[in-house]
Amino acid sequence: MVETKGNMRVVILTPYKRLLDLSGVTELYLPIENGIIGVLPGHAPMVSAVGTGVVVYTQNNVSGFFKVAGGVAEITGASVTLLVDVGEDASQIDVERAKSSLERAENRLIAKASEHIDIKRAEASKLRAIARLEAAELHMGKNSQDKKSL
Repeated sequence: MVETKGNMRVVILTPYKRLLDLSGVTELYLPIENGIIGVLPGHAPMVSAVGTGVVVYTQNNVSGFFKVAGGVAEITGASVTLLVDVGEDASQIDVERAKSSLERAENRLIAKASEHIDIKRAEASKLRAIARLEAAELHMGKNSQDKKSL
């Protein structure tokens, strides 16, 4: 699909599901292994590892949010394709479950000296839980902004 000038197509895929396939996106921010990258239409082509965090996109002046972890991003001037290990629409995140996951991960990290804990796994679990909470908070904040403008 060819995008019009000033827009791009964004696709987010997991091994099990197409999470997003959206045209008309004007900007995108995604986590990479060593930070966050912003992508605008006409971006130089590149491939990057995807980190754990929140994808933020804008279409028609409305933002959307996804939590992602791991995978690969392919960026062209007209499209961004994210092939991620794990992804979740922020509107579908169970905040209480994410808080419980974060608490469990933090407790594992505290107990690391006294138990046989896989530290890297616990740290990754903590990062995923934080990303889920950030995505959910951004989504909820967007919804409260939308209601204020009505």
